[in-house]
Amino acid sequence: MDKLLHDSLRPATCPTVIPSEIINLVDTVDWTGFGTAYGEAEGTIPHYLKNLFCSDSNVSNEATHQLWCSLCHQHAFISSAALPAYPILIRALINLDEKLKIEILDIMSGFASCLHRGALNKSLIEWEIKLYNLMLADRPLFKDLAEHPDKDISNFSQAILSDLNA
Repeated sequence: MDKLLHDSLRPATCPTVIPSEIINLVDTVDWTGFGTAYGEAEGTIPHYLKNLFCSDSNVSNEATHQLWCSLCHQHAFISSAALPAYPILIRALINLDEKLKIEILDIMSGFASCLHRGALNKSLIEWEIKLYNLMLADRPLFKDLAEHPDKDISNFSQAILSDLNA
């Protein structure tokens, strides 16, 4: 990977305390063997997931952007690191503020869209089927969020449900 791209993917350091529960949850995953749109997940994804819970909004916003790029690049590609990242993203979706909810739902909308296309083509592989099943199990959460007063939250949630139910 060229140096410029590599430097742009380097996760920021959170200047505040990230909850130890999140650190432990992220650190229980063996990230080796999982990929992203840019290569191996272990050097970036665990840090971005932890940074979602950073109280410095610049750091948490950058984390959502990098996760979107890495896990569901332009809603056209889904990476294998999406599977172990998903439960942490759900926790963030439930616990973080509205602005971050929108960004996380955008990522999950990319997951649902890619999984929907794969299911239509009967080309889902094992980890994608597992992720699809996790998302199906979370339909009640997405249904609740589809009724949210924030239109972005509502629209992303409705799009996820549409892809999961199709």
